[in-house]
Amino acid sequence: MSPPGPGRILAGVVLVLVVGLSVLAGIAPAGERRAGSVLAVDPQARTLTVDEFGANAERRALRVQVPREAVVLLSQRNQAGRDAKDSFRDSSITLADVRVGDFVVIEMSEDPEVARLVMITLRRGAGS
Repeated sequence: MSPPGPGRILAGVVLVLVVGLSVLAGIAPAGERRAGSVLAVDPQARTLTVDEFGANAERRALRVQVPREAVVLLSQRNQAGRDAKDSFRDSSITLADVRVGDFVVIEMSEDPEVARLVMITLRRGAGS
């Protein structure tokens, strides 16, 4: 097998730089998950603001749009669950049901400022 030519090496370097810069800039690729405590919910504007720890453990307020077609779920432990498959129950809720202080996981869409899925994994004040 022959060594890669200069064109392939340059393409690889460019790809690494683009990915690295997007991570440094805080751009979320499609499907990336973000998580944090809810700071604000605006059901009319369809926005959610989350307190998240970003790169280098820096806290920041992440504001995302939650379109009507996005899935919003409440995930709760199923005490009767016998294995990993049925340990949690997910139920659909509306964005208006999300409360300040809830801990959420957000799956981003193609647009780095738009959520595809919002899942409450811990309700404010709920024990473990």
